[in-house]
Amino acid sequence: MFERKDLERLEKFKFEDAFVVSLFLNVSPQERKKQAYLSKFKNLVKALPEKTLSSVKEDIEKIESFLQSERESFKKSLVIYSCIKKELWIRYDLNVELKEDLIVDKTPYTSPLFDLIDNYQKYGVILVDKRTARVFLVFLGDIEEYGMIEHEDVPGKHKKGGWFALAEKRYERHIDYHVKMHLKDVVDKFGDFLKDKEIRRLIVAGPDEAISHLMDMIPDEVKLKIVGRANIEKHASKEEVLEKVLPIIEEYEKSKEKETVSELITRALKNDNSVTGIDDTLKYLREKRVMKLVIARDYEVEGYICENCGFATTQPVECCMECGNCVMKADNLLEKATEMAIEQSALIEVVKDEKDRQRLIEYGGIGAFLRF
Repeated sequence: MFERKDLERLEKFKFEDAFVVSLFLNVSPQERKKQAYLSKFKNLVKALPEKTLSSVKEDIEKIESFLQSERESFKKSLVIYSCIKKELWIRYDLNVELKEDLIVDKTPYTSPLFDLIDNYQKYGVILVDKRTARVFLVFLGDIEEYGMIEHEDVPGKHKKGGWFALAEKRYERHIDYHVKMHLKDVVDKFGDFLKDKEIRRLIVAGPDEAISHLMDMIPDEVKLKIVGRANIEKHASKEEVLEKVLPIIEEYEKSKEKETVSELITRALKNDNSVTGIDDTLKYLREKRVMKLVIARDYEVEGYICENCGFATTQPVECCMECGNCVMKADNLLEKATEMAIEQSALIEVVKDEKDRQRLIEYGGIGAFLRF
C-alpha cells in the first residue's frame, strides 16, 4: 500500500546527469476500452520538446511497452517513475483518479501524490459484535482487511424456560463478563494496530449494543480518533464495508478542510504563528519553522529559484538575494514549497473543496502554521 515514506524515498532521487520520467495516467476500465489510455499517453509524449524527448527515448519506449502488456493488472490510475540510466523503475497502481501528466526532470515529480496523501488519510475500521471483531484499513480508495479477533467461548443466549428461567440474571452476568473480556482483548489488539499503521482516524461499526459496550472500554486517546459510526453486518464483504464507510470519510474530510482554511486565515490575520502567501511561507520554510503547509489544489505561482542555494521568490530578480548566484524561472513555486516541507518532515494539507480552495487562493493559495 502506497504511504508517505514512499514519497520521502522518491525525494532522495536527484540526478545531475540523468532525467526522470514521471507519468500520471488514468487507466480506469473505461479508459482501457480500445486502449484509450494509450492514445492519451502518446499525446502527452508528443507535447514534450524534441530535445527533451530524445534524452528519455528509452524510458518512453519502456513505459509504452509496459502499458500495452500489463493493462489487465491496472486499477483506476497509474504512476510510473523511470530512469533507465540510473536503473530507476517505480510503479504505483492506485484506486483513485489522478490528473494526467508527463514530466521530465532531474527529480521525480511528486506533487500530485502529496495531494493524495493528504486527501486520502488512513482510516481504521473496527467491526465488532459480542464474539468477533474484524479490522480494516481504508486508504486511497482501497480497503484491506488485517485480520479477525474471535472468542468462541463467549456463551450465547438460551431460550427462556426451565432452569434457565430461574437463573436468568446470573447467566446474563456470565455472558456480560465474557463479552467484556472479549472486547478488552479487541481494544488491546486494535490499539497496537493503530500505532503500527500510524492511523489517526477511526470508524467503529457493528450493532448498536456492541458499539456501546466497546465505547465503554476504549481509552480516551483512542476515542479522540473516532470520526463516525456505521451499522454493518459482521459477515459483510470488505467491499460492502468500504461502501458504508466512504460517505462518512468524505463528509469528515470536507469538514476538516473547511476548519483548516478558516483557522489558517484567522490566525494569519492576527499574526498568530500562521502566515499566508508564497513569499512569507517560503521565508519560514527556509527558517525551518513550518509545522503544517496548506496549499490550494492545482494552484500555480510563477517565480524564481536560485540554482545554487535554492532560495525562491516571486520577485523578478536576476541574482539570488541570499548567495548572489544566478536564478532561474520557475513555473510553480508551490512545488518548491512542497519539497522544502517534505525535507523538514512538516505536515502537508492540500485543499480540494472548491469553495475552500477559492477562499485560500484569495490569500495567495498557500499558507503555513508555524512551530514557534
